Amino acid sequence: MSKYICIFCNERKNNKTAYKICGHIGICQHCFDAIDKTAPSMPYPGTKNIAYIMSPFEYTKNIRQTILDFKFKSCYAYAPLFACLMEDYLNSYNIWDTFNYIIPVPLHKQRLKERGYNQSELIAKYISEALSIPMLTNTLKRIRYTQRQSSMQKMDRVLNVKNAFSCEESLSGKKILLFDDICTTGNTLQACASALNKAGAEHICALTLAIYVVQKLPIITY
Repeated sequence: MSKYICIFCNERKNNKTAYKICGHIGICQHCFDAIDKTAPSMPYPGTKNIAYIMSPFEYTKNIRQTILDFKFKSCYAYAPLFACLMEDYLNSYNIWDTFNYIIPVPLHKQRLKERGYNQSELIAKYISEALSIPMLTNTLKRIRYTQRQSSMQKMDRVLNVKNAFSCEESLSGKKILLFDDICTTGNTLQACASALNKAGAEHICALTLAIYVVQKLPIITY
């Protein structure tokens, strides 16, 4: 009988219990039901340079720990499964053909060397394929090494990423979908969007796997 490992409860389970399976890993229906979900087709407010932010899950409970494992414990095989988990949410929108490019938030070359992979780029690769939006990975660069945002206070986070990104190619008139794994304060996304705006991007929206929600929107199960 076919089995998989649920990356949320770390148990080996029968395929019949799965919500999604990707290779030898997946998420069981029980764990998926426990994730806090956001409302489909209801984006969150953006920032100065971002029209709005879209995200299917709230950054709470077990999805938080699973994302941290993905980022810091070399669990890069989770990327295609995370993309699969976003599928229903992505299908609730009909805007994807309006974007010229999807751009993942870049890591500084030193951080990339330390970690070995850019977690946002790994997920964005599968989102790019699913939505048929070309992905750019060398246009937006992190030009200054920064401390981890999670280790800092709110106001310090703003200064930490200010002018940390640069866009070295023209994006004049382009509509950009900016992708990151999580959105907490939105400061990293805003810093990236500022660089994209300076490069001429006409319209910028953000998409993340999970978002820290201060004011909850109505939850619609999908």
